[in-house]
Amino acid sequence: MDWAKNVFVRHADLYQMVLEGMWERGEEDAVAISSYLAAEGLAKCKILDAPCGIGRVAIPLARLGFDVTGVDFSPALVSTAKRKATEHGVGARNAQFLVGDLRDLASKFEPASFDVVLNVFTSIGYGSEEDDLRFFRDARTATKPGGLILIAGLRNRDYVARNPTQNIYEESSRLLVLDTYNFDPSRSRERGVWRFYLKGREKAVLKFAGEFPIDIRIYSPHELVSRLEATGWKVKETYDSFVSKRPCRNDSPVYAVVARAD
Repeated sequence: MDWAKNVFVRHADLYQMVLEGMWERGEEDAVAISSYLAAEGLAKCKILDAPCGIGRVAIPLARLGFDVTGVDFSPALVSTAKRKATEHGVGARNAQFLVGDLRDLASKFEPASFDVVLNVFTSIGYGSEEDDLRFFRDARTATKPGGLILIAGLRNRDYVARNPTQNIYEESSRLLVLDTYNFDPSRSRERGVWRFYLKGREKAVLKFAGEFPIDIRIYSPHELVSRLEATGWKVKETYDSFVSKRPCRNDSPVYAVVARAD
């Protein structure tokens, strides 16, 4: 997880700009998730959002009436989430944000504390495969029997294997991030570089702000399903996303998974 700490903890000020640029997308995700949970009989339930970042999904869900707890291992991002909750009129009774490691949720929460666990825009694969299994186990323990885990924004190994060298970008009003990836099929890991550029007053002017190596384990849908079911979850369905609700396909660049606490 050293590379992730370098980006999300040591240089959180830069990554925060990325998340702020995705705020509207977070609101859209929150509406789609709220609709899905209502259809499952879980309207206004108790949710754990892990990792929560700056609260771009948790805060809109709290405004929709859910009781949300957000966890992230970046103190700076958690601090921003608390500030934004206040700015959006969300009180601590509806949304609280804690610093914590997804690999050790058991030390933070009692068993069966939540109806739903969210992992949106994900962090699965950022460490080892055992790290991911530990998160799935701890999330299952923290979820009430019959509750759900919703995972979204996972890059699809089946797609990546067919498109092994990729250049992707994220952009906000203040920042441009260029992502360059190369795929190692023998280990199912994407290795590459995130390059951050600050925007000047003139849009054509960019100032280099940092370059960070990344190393992410990429799972195909069937790999993720097997790991969830090995840790006490029963997978219900897979989608492209909760917004589109289209079934996941081999050529889906990203996908979402719903599983029930078995």
